[in-house]
Amino acid sequence: MSSPPSAAPAHPLARAFLAANRWALIGLLGVMAVLVIGNVITRYAFGHSYPWVEEATRYMMIWAAFLGAGPALRVGGHIAIDTLQVALPPALARLLRALIVLIVAATLALVLWLGIEYVDFAWYQESPVLGWSLGKVYLALPLGAALMLVHLAMVARRWVVQGEWERVEGFDPQAL
Repeated sequence: MSSPPSAAPAHPLARAFLAANRWALIGLLGVMAVLVIGNVITRYAFGHSYPWVEEATRYMMIWAAFLGAGPALRVGGHIAIDTLQVALPPALARLLRALIVLIVAATLALVLWLGIEYVDFAWYQESPVLGWSLGKVYLALPLGAALMLVHLAMVARRWVVQGEWERVEGFDPQAL
């Protein structure tokens, strides 16, 4: 009988990595919420809207999507069809899950590489309102792929061997 999955990784560095990723997301989403709500209030209460808020929060949303992909992966929160691996005998199911991990890792490595090229291409282009380097905005792509590779490496063995993702108390990614 296997022990129930823990809510957090066992290794202190893994816990720190996950916590830093989560706090970056919390901070980013908090700032986005304050900016959007503040802009709505100023628009309707004072008849003035800040045009930079829409652009800044759009770029923040890009960063949030790529920073949040790794923690979602850890709990099996991405769309998946598991009918085949559930129907297979345990040894073949493990082999299929290992193949899936390799395909996902190769895809993320490709996204990382192409993302770096895209950042290099867009580095000297500026956003229309804020004048930010679009390369810095698109840096979310390779950074998010790299972080997701780290998250994948941390959960791959358990998922391949046991078919289980990490669990977070009170959260069911399948309910989304």
